[in-house]
Amino acid sequence: MFGSAPQRPVAMTTAQRDSLLWKLAGLLRESGDVVLSGCSTLSLLTPTLQQLNHVFELHLGPWGPGQTGFVALPSHPADSPVILQLQFLFDVLQKTLSLKLVHVAGPGPTGPIKIFPFKSLRHLELRGVPLHCLHGLRGIYSQLETLICSRSLQALEELLSACGGDFCSALPWLALLSANFSYNALTALDSSLRLLSALRFLNLSHNQVQDCQGFLMDLCELHHLDISYNRLHLVPRMGPSGAALGVLILRGNELRSLHGLEQLRNLRHLDLAYNLLEGHRELSPLWLLAELRKLYLEGNPLWFHPEHRAATAQYLSPRARDAATGFLLDGKVLSLTDFQTHTSLGLSPMGPPLPWPVGSTPETSGGPDLSDSLSSGGVVTQPLLCVSGSSSHSAA
Repeated sequence: MFGSAPQRPVAMTTAQRDSLLWKLAGLLRESGDVVLSGCSTLSLLTPTLQQLNHVFELHLGPWGPGQTGFVALPSHPADSPVILQLQFLFDVLQKTLSLKLVHVAGPGPTGPIKIFPFKSLRHLELRGVPLHCLHGLRGIYSQLETLICSRSLQALEELLSACGGDFCSALPWLALLSANFSYNALTALDSSLRLLSALRFLNLSHNQVQDCQGFLMDLCELHHLDISYNRLHLVPRMGPSGAALGVLILRGNELRSLHGLEQLRNLRHLDLAYNLLEGHRELSPLWLLAELRKLYLEGNPLWFHPEHRAATAQYLSPRARDAATGFLLDGKVLSLTDFQTHTSLGLSPMGPPLPWPVGSTPETSGGPDLSDSLSSGGVVTQPLLCVSGSSSHSAA
């Protein structure tokens, strides 16, 4: 990975700008094949992209606001090395498949951040980018397969419906399979999610959402939903879209009931750790989840019950309990002892939860582990090819 520490952007002199262009061109001539193949992600600071766009428009443009598709550059004299470098850089950017933009705030207002040169993008990551300054998304949103946006959003519609600073009315994102909107300032979901009809992986973790209000019901292809570390009081309503859901991560919310969970019949992985589930009777919806193979309950009040594992076993579907590969409860396979204890105690699926021992007080766990679920199955990020406006680069 190539990179350097982000620095506060300052106005570049012509010499500094030329130096940046030469270094970036040299880096891409050396390692551009992994960018063009999609094996690595090109990572740029927003000031660097703004400088590139400035020189592109100065020497290779101008282009009209409605310009779409690949740009055929005019021929220039071969004795103009700067123009040749710019042509090379622009051509590489047009063919880049994966881009990560990291915003570095300057002392003044942020100018336009244009992703117009990137015609072939399939994977886009935005970190801290002010969306009202982002221009050019409307030209590529329909071809994106992966979208990551963190520390930028206050409402999903800013990105999904308005396409950031393009302020357009987006049509469905037909190619988008994976969306990660974690670590934002979302307090609610909205109807713009209906535009993601092909989505299979959705990460909404580390926000402040209290109620999903049925906005997930149109995601009929959704297989993996991570909405951990929010403020949910209710299990998200999925409707028909719940038929495909195999992984649901609700860790670190404020759930006291699992009502509605019984509709998600194909769940295999369920993370309910660090919620407010008090009695094992609240687990009764699990009886209908015949495909369930992994369950996490640590950090809930019921987790401190002395017979927690046996009490949980009584609410599992017989098919789940008899799984040949074993059932994982809180990361450990349910043992024969757990089932024998369950039988010896005379527990039944509709029986009352085991009482707390008289005079005992459940201890606290000391708070949740702020890391994500250990087996969440999240998308693995690609290696980065990092470029900034700094005067030095280091290989890692």
